[in-house]
Amino acid sequence: MRRGAFAVALMGLMLLAGCFGPSTASWGAGDGAVEVDFDRASSSLTSTLGPEKVTVEDLQSVGCSPGEEELGVDKSQAIKFTGYLAASQMYDAHIDQTADIKYGITTSVAIHSMPFKQAAAMIEGEGSRVDLKEWNDPLNPQTGAGSVDLDEIDADEDSRWYILGLIPTTEHIQDGLLSLGEWHQAVTVEGYLVASNASNAYGYHSSQTASDDCTLLIGNQNREQLFVMVTGIKLDGAVVTPNGEADDEWVHGDVPVLGRTGFVMMFFVVGIGGAVCAFILSKMFVMKGARDTMKILLGQAGMDHIKKVKKDVKKAKATGMTSPATRKAEQRAQTKNSQPEKKKVDKVDALAGFDLDSVLSSDSDSAPRKSTGGGSSVVVTDAAMNMEQTTTQQPTVPTSNANVWEAPARTSSAPTSVVSSQPEPGPREHFTSVAPTRSSAPEPKPTKKKAVRKRKAAVAKPVEAEPERRQPAAKPQKETFQEEEDFSDFSF
Repeated sequence: MRRGAFAVALMGLMLLAGCFGPSTASWGAGDGAVEVDFDRASSSLTSTLGPEKVTVEDLQSVGCSPGEEELGVDKSQAIKFTGYLAASQMYDAHIDQTADIKYGITTSVAIHSMPFKQAAAMIEGEGSRVDLKEWNDPLNPQTGAGSVDLDEIDADEDSRWYILGLIPTTEHIQDGLLSLGEWHQAVTVEGYLVASNASNAYGYHSSQTASDDCTLLIGNQNREQLFVMVTGIKLDGAVVTPNGEADDEWVHGDVPVLGRTGFVMMFFVVGIGGAVCAFILSKMFVMKGARDTMKILLGQAGMDHIKKVKKDVKKAKATGMTSPATRKAEQRAQTKNSQPEKKKVDKVDALAGFDLDSVLSSDSDSAPRKSTGGGSSVVVTDAAMNMEQTTTQQPTVPTSNANVWEAPARTSSAPTSVVSSQPEPGPREHFTSVAPTRSSAPEPKPTKKKAVRKRKAAVAKPVEAEPERRQPAAKPQKETFQEEEDFSDFSF
């Protein structure tokens, strides 16, 4: 998972190549911003790059005229600074400075003076290399051991340098200054110097001159440190204009040669297309290796059999035949669909008349049930109670004494009961209350007698004993073992 996220992030960074740049001041009146009202006669700037807001007014622009060396405030042509960009510094804030105009500088550059074509033909590594340590003062960089030490340049130096503090004149120029964040390229900065009332003021125009094409000439010290109000920048293949409407206008995030659109298209074609091609090739190599291994293990005869099986399978599919696995799956699906849904059985209604728990769990509106007593869990239902009432309400049929017969005396200790010859309905008993019949009399043991309902017999003399429940007549059973053990007593 982490590798996948890293790959996605890497691809996103490739798409954003060229879109990142150094932080710099913004344009406007907010915090960390610069705004310049440029006019060649009188310009003003407002900056919040320092500890407090600073406003500088009455800045006069110094230009040139083609074919004239002298510079002046009455010249309308912008001055050019052409050469090889060796170092640059972007500012989004400034420390305390002695001159207020420095708060309006958003970029400083160090340009090795040379013709534009020569700078563009410079091979990487052959140009001047600057080891930049600190550049807090826009016109005085602190450099170390490099091919050129900028703070040590003097009259004995072979090369000539522009060290410029750039002040943007429009918002488009401020955005275009980000193009100077890339070192070691050919560049031409166009703009105006700033006039000063004092002679030989540091950074202001004093005694500088220009060539016929308005390129500033460098003095005997081989270094010019100046404030420049920038009106345009020329790069190799792009330009920066005050209004940003040029056909080859430089745009932040633009990629040389290909451009932004070309870079994105190249990424999709080369990046994604190359990945797909690499996947296909790797899969082909893996399959080829697997085939070679199979050929070695099975031999040529085995490979021929496998090919024949593949052909047979394709032919069978073409004729409409299905494989055993497919048929089994279809049969399972048909069986599953044909099975009826199992209905839930309402256990409460089925057992309400036989189980005490079911009676208690039934509705409270139903009629109360009658228990048979004796500690048994058998419950008499409403139907059974109605049947009992119907039986007791039936009139007694008088019979003659001849129809009454007396049962012979029994040897067991069970109470004697008189039975009518008239057939009786079967006893109401729960299946759990039926005791197993015994063929022989068991040994006398202390057992609990069951209450047996006894109907009135049609006899002349009344029965003095308390009417007892009549015990059902024992049904004839087949002969069992001569001595059957009694399992009714479990008190071992």
